[in-house]
Amino acid sequence: MSDNTHNNHRDRMRELFRKSGFSEMSQEQILEFILFYSIPRKDTKPIAIRLLDKFRSFSGVIDASEEELSEVEGIGAATAFYLKMFREVFGIYLLEKREKHEGRYSINKIGSAMQPIFMNAKKEIAILLCLDSSLNIISRVELSQGSYDRIELDAKEIVQNALRFNSTHVILAHNHPGNTAIPSREDIESTLSLQSLLKEQDIVLLDHLIFSDKDFISLYQSNLMKEI
Repeated sequence: MSDNTHNNHRDRMRELFRKSGFSEMSQEQILEFILFYSIPRKDTKPIAIRLLDKFRSFSGVIDASEEELSEVEGIGAATAFYLKMFREVFGIYLLEKREKHEGRYSINKIGSAMQPIFMNAKKEIAILLCLDSSLNIISRVELSQGSYDRIELDAKEIVQNALRFNSTHVILAHNHPGNTAIPSREDIESTLSLQSLLKEQDIVLLDHLIFSDKDFISLYQSNLMKEI
């Protein structure tokens, strides 16, 4: 494809997006369009086709790990990172929109909004939500990623982040990939220990949410935490 043809094609795609968003584009075209901004000088259509062949759907591409994405011809490390970023962006957007439109803090609302972040994750991920005295979310911190079935929660790191954002309340969340959301004994014990440690800093641990691919469990609602 010549440079002029290449540029004209991208211009036409951008104009289509301006008029109707992604509503008139196929999944292949959506991926092709998204890749424009990471791969500026190559035809991204063949790469989009290869991604869909491997991961079967747009959501499959977004859920894939950086390592899996990098296995696709035409996807370098920077583009794999770029694509991986989208699921995190979706999660933040949904969380903030849910909070803005549905009002005051609610564990069920927060859990539902965070679910896409953990859906189909291959490793355990831990996230800390920092809240102010009015229970508005002021920051979201990804603490760590573990192995397929284990994550080490660093209490010192959690406290430091809570203090860094002047939080008065926090919510901890992590996932059990490919498993149920039922908390382990270690989950419960580490939560109770963290709750006490945060209390020493006048910070309230509101809840610890544990996610599977399809649902989540609140330790507070399950009466597995000390009374706030």
